[in-house]
Amino acid sequence: MIPLLLVTLWGCGTADADATANQASRTPPPARAVRVEVVQLESANAKLELDLPGEVSGQRDAVLAAANGGFVERVTVDEGQVVRKGDSLARVDSEIYWAQQQQAEAQLDQAKTELSRLEKLGDLASDAQLSGARTQVRVAEANVSLARARMRRATIRAPFGGVVASVSVEEGEVAGPGSPVARVVQLDPAVVTLSVSDRDVVSLVQGMPVTVTTAAQSGQLEGVVARVSPAADLRTRAFPVEVEVPNPDGALLPGMIARVRADRALTDAAMVIPQDWLVTRRSERGVFVTSGDIAEWRDVTLGDVIHDQVVVTSGLSEGDRVVITGHRDLVDGDPLIVSREGRCCAAGRPSFEE
Repeated sequence: MIPLLLVTLWGCGTADADATANQASRTPPPARAVRVEVVQLESANAKLELDLPGEVSGQRDAVLAAANGGFVERVTVDEGQVVRKGDSLARVDSEIYWAQQQQAEAQLDQAKTELSRLEKLGDLASDAQLSGARTQVRVAEANVSLARARMRRATIRAPFGGVVASVSVEEGEVAGPGSPVARVVQLDPAVVTLSVSDRDVVSLVQGMPVTVTTAAQSGQLEGVVARVSPAADLRTRAFPVEVEVPNPDGALLPGMIARVRADRALTDAAMVIPQDWLVTRRSERGVFVTSGDIAEWRDVTLGDVIHDQVVVTSGLSEGDRVVITGHRDLVDGDPLIVSREGRCCAAGRPSFEE
């Protein structure tokens, strides 16, 4: 009996040990604490600051050509000369066009005289004769209009006030139809053209004040954003932006490189954090904050983007301790070991005590 009892007790002890082992295997191990860095949030003024290079050009820039071509009779301007709207720049075949105009006007007078003579004949003039005479008058009038248009185009005039940037012909040359004659540029105001990324262009608005500097000048010039393109350049994927700068003394010249600085206050006393502190899930975005030594998920609502930072409009408050390293591997409720703690955000970056 004793051996049998020992076997029974041994079997029961083995069964209890197996049950305990199975229960232990089903119990999840305690989570390991994650070593992180945190910052305590402070409110700040959200401010956009852009510093971009651009190229200077005139507000208006026209390359004027000889529409009909011909003999260059006279060039009346020099490079660098200031001209007003309507000033003559050159004459091309004006003598021939003047002769054609005189001929067309004489033919018109002749056609009108003939029509008047037939009308005075009354019934002696047939309807066909009168109709033909009236047609000749209309043809002659059209020829006069054509001759006068050619005559006007024989003199190349400045379409606006500005500076003659270049003269492409000399007196005595024969210019072909459409050949460039002169280039006129309006320098006041000057235009600085920028190429702005999609991240920054949304912060620029028409009429926004900016400052402009160039290597040729020590001071700053004041300008405004005149135009923000609604579509990106298909080659560069950047958005063209034009800045107008008063240029009464002509200090800004086409082709110069300028730097444009734009400062714009977005919100006061806002929570502004770097974008890489955010954690994106399938249907939500947020950050991890500390609740004691435990990670706590916090949904946030985002506002304006400022370079690599973003304004948090709701979800965070001053004094919250946000996890900024190790946050992408966290799960809500994970225990934390804070290895370093700082404050946010001076100049867009956290500061840590040494």
